[in-house]
Amino acid sequence: MRPEEAADRLIVTTSGRPRPELVAEAETWGERLGAPVVPRRGSLAQLAAAHEAVGILVVTPERPVYVEPARGLEYFFHPGMAKARLHNCRRGCEDPMLRAMRLQAGDRVLDCTLGRATDALVAAWKVGPEGRVVGYEHARVLAALTIYGLAHYVDPSRELTTLLRRIEGHQGDYNVILPTLPDGAFEVVYFDPLFDQPLALSQAMVPLRALADPSPLTAAAVAEARRVAGRSVVIKQRRGTQLWNQIAVDEVVSGGGSARVEYGVIDAGA
Repeated sequence: MRPEEAADRLIVTTSGRPRPELVAEAETWGERLGAPVVPRRGSLAQLAAAHEAVGILVVTPERPVYVEPARGLEYFFHPGMAKARLHNCRRGCEDPMLRAMRLQAGDRVLDCTLGRATDALVAAWKVGPEGRVVGYEHARVLAALTIYGLAHYVDPSRELTTLLRRIEGHQGDYNVILPTLPDGAFEVVYFDPLFDQPLALSQAMVPLRALADPSPLTAAAVAEARRVAGRSVVIKQRRGTQLWNQIAVDEVVSGGGSARVEYGVIDAGA
C-alpha cells in the first residue's frame, strides 16, 4: 500500500485515560490531517479494525506518534542523525552534503524532500541565522509530524532547538511548488528522493521509508529546479545509482570512505 493510501485510511486518537487538553489536541490533529477523531477504547489494533483504518495518529502527553498496527510500524519526529553530523561539523570534519552544496553563510536552500528535516538541520547550521532553509514534504502524515516537530521539539542542545525553529517546513509536492517560484529564488535546490534500490535500513529508517513519497525524481522537476537555483541543484542517491544515467550531472561528490551514498551536482548555469 502506498503511503498516500494509508493516509486516506487514517484516524486520530489519544493515549489511554486522556486529560481534556489531550482530547483538544487530538481534535486539532484531526482538523490538520482531515481525519476522524475517535475515543481510545481497547488496543490500537482493535481500534484500527473497528474503524477500518490503516494508520492511527496517537496523541500522547509526550508527543504525537503515527502507528500502523498491522505492520508494527511506529514513527514520531526526532532529529535523527543530525546531532552526530553537527557534532562532526563543529569538530572540523567535512560533511559530504555541505561539500556538494558549497554553502556559505546567508545562502538560501530549498529542500524539496524534507522528510524528518535531518539534512535541512545541517544546512541551517551552515547558512546561519542570516540564511534561509525552506523545506517541502509531500507525504501528508510525515509532513505534519515534521512541521510539528520543527515548532515544538525541544532538544537538550539549545543550538539544535534553535536550528529547528529556523527551518520553514511545509506540506506540498515539489512538482507543483517549483513552477510557482521565481528564477534564482534559492542558491541551492536539494532532493533526497527514495533510493531506487534501498540500502540496508536501520530500524530508525524503516518507518521513514514507509511513510515517504516513493515517486521518482523526473527530468522535468530537475529542469524546474535548475531555474529556481541560483547556484546548483544537489541530489542525494545511493552509490552507483542509475539515476545519473537518466539525469546528466556535472559532478558526483562521494559520501567519503565506505559511505554508500553520493551527491549529484548540477550547475544551475550549465
